[in-house]
Amino acid sequence: MALLAGLVVALFLLLAFHLLGWSVRNPRWIVAGVLVLVALYAYGTKQLEDDIQNVGLVAARSADCPVNQVQVLIVNGRQRDITGFSFSLRGYRPNYSEHVAYDHHRTDRIIPAGGEWITCWPVEELQQVPVAQKATLRWEVEFTDLDYAE
Repeated sequence: MALLAGLVVALFLLLAFHLLGWSVRNPRWIVAGVLVLVALYAYGTKQLEDDIQNVGLVAARSADCPVNQVQVLIVNGRQRDITGFSFSLRGYRPNYSEHVAYDHHRTDRIIPAGGEWITCWPVEELQQVPVAQKATLRWEVEFTDLDYAE
């Protein structure tokens, strides 16, 4: 989200610079624009870190899930309800650093303060992974966005 906001601001600044005739002839405005972008990105990153503090997220293959799905557990250790979240799932072969399966999900599921939710999520790229490797994949999951009730 911070990256998107930064790109929008960058486009706005470049248009403003062009219309005002400041472009390359006056580089201090370009430096100021870059500093604003860096500040917005840093703020967005810090905000996400603060939001996910005390919220657990774990992914693993489970016999309870259908084929090509991964079980994800979300534990809300905060004092506020979670009203929606996005996360990405990555599956890695043992002793490898590049993922062989990846998917991104978004839900508006409400998780009350102190509550938890466990469910299975499809991973489309898992269809290309050989059956023998599916059970050995190491799963990593991380939040990309988190919304709280007011």
